[in-house]
Amino acid sequence: MLTSDESRTSMRRSLLKILIGPILFLLMVISPPLPLVEQASRVPGAPKAPQIALGGLLWIAEWWVTEAVPLGLTGILAAALFSLLGYVSWSTSLTSFTNPIIWIFMGGFVLAAAFKKWGVDKRAALAIAKLYSGGDPALVAFFAASLPAFLLTITGSITASASVVFPIALSLLTLMRASDQYVEATMLALGEAATAGAMLFLISTPPNLVAKQVLESSIQGFKLTFLDWIIVGTPQALIGLFVTWLIVFKILKIPEKRVEPPKLLDEKPLTLEEKLVLAVFFATLTLWILPGAILLASSLDARYEPLAKTVTTLLPEAAPAVLAIIALGFIKTKKGPLLTMDEISSGIDWNVIFMFGGGIAMGYALDSSGFSNWLALMISKLGTLDIYSLSAVAALIGFAITFPASNTAAAIITVPLVASIAKGMGVNPAYPVITAALACSISSALPSTTPPMAIIYGSRKVKASNMFKVGILADVVRLIILMATEPILVSILLNIKGIP
Repeated sequence: MLTSDESRTSMRRSLLKILIGPILFLLMVISPPLPLVEQASRVPGAPKAPQIALGGLLWIAEWWVTEAVPLGLTGILAAALFSLLGYVSWSTSLTSFTNPIIWIFMGGFVLAAAFKKWGVDKRAALAIAKLYSGGDPALVAFFAASLPAFLLTITGSITASASVVFPIALSLLTLMRASDQYVEATMLALGEAATAGAMLFLISTPPNLVAKQVLESSIQGFKLTFLDWIIVGTPQALIGLFVTWLIVFKILKIPEKRVEPPKLLDEKPLTLEEKLVLAVFFATLTLWILPGAILLASSLDARYEPLAKTVTTLLPEAAPAVLAIIALGFIKTKKGPLLTMDEISSGIDWNVIFMFGGGIAMGYALDSSGFSNWLALMISKLGTLDIYSLSAVAALIGFAITFPASNTAAAIITVPLVASIAKGMGVNPAYPVITAALACSISSALPSTTPPMAIIYGSRKVKASNMFKVGILADVVRLIILMATEPILVSILLNIKGIP
């Protein structure tokens, strides 16, 4: 029990955490205009709008870092604050909480609830345990959590891959009677691996497709295909997988020197309910993979392009998640529905939902306030930049914005911005655009930065402080590697295409 002095100290610390964010915001509001702020503002009658938006960003980010208040409540605050400032409409702000990516979250949570209710997660965990029979703790975590989450990004959703793997990995760790420290390290490795998987394929995360759209509208006749992405994106994904796994187990000390895999009991036949849950799961997985597979076929044969366009329109990544929720609630056996509505609702981590929706709303507000214009004006003052310098600046901008906002919002803000800067400087926009899009998928130090980190935080097995400590080092290392190597990879792609 805390003494009275310890209690007062704890209260003062909590109060300080709460006050720092609003104080930073007020300082931005009352301070004189920073350089170029007035030229950048997009809000009539509010010349300091970008500066005030920066203050709001600092407020929300500080509360997310320190967990001064529940993360979901901070997400709602983000939407309300920027709506009250007039930088985003209430309608746009509130509909951020029903953004399609939110449904990916919910679909993943509900699938996880069905796995847990009928014991499918334990059965799958035992199957995964067979992939590696040794006792090295880091390798067990790699094969049971990191590698499956990384490879499942082929579904076209890093959110879905993390959502599917994390309950299976948790079940395996429970059977192994793993320490809390080892569970936390494994969960972080899982989230980092799924985040790295965002770079694996063109369809793995929205920022990749934002880069495709911007480049194809900026460079006449240019097409960024699925196979092209294997040259410029897949190497960064593989680097990210191994770098983050190594960093997690170097930074976080675990008591286990060796672990004993759980004894594999004789497997009982699948029950009807398990078969149905697995059927829904594999149907959902197939629907997540299908658009990407047809997109790959269309990149090899133009005759499939109309079909790829139709399937992509009818089956965006949120659609399979919605269908999975419906199916799990609709299908019944003699034991009742696979999931009742109460089980569906309780299976969803609403704290994560509200947090991520707030991040999306903030991304809209940063753009509409003129914040992105402000960044562009400041960069233009640096003078003429070469390919490496401009790509590095583009990476830094995309990387920085993903801390308070989602990777999708960061890409929507950053990628068109750096394309405009590149064209103004006479540089092929492919270099900074692809680098910026990839940088938008690196951040992993906060639960709000990317869906997999939000999902593992939702497991309640990971401390935000450890996520930040591991994530910031992994992010910096990956960012440096990206800035050093990506212009070379883009150059190889352009040479193949015969583009100067």
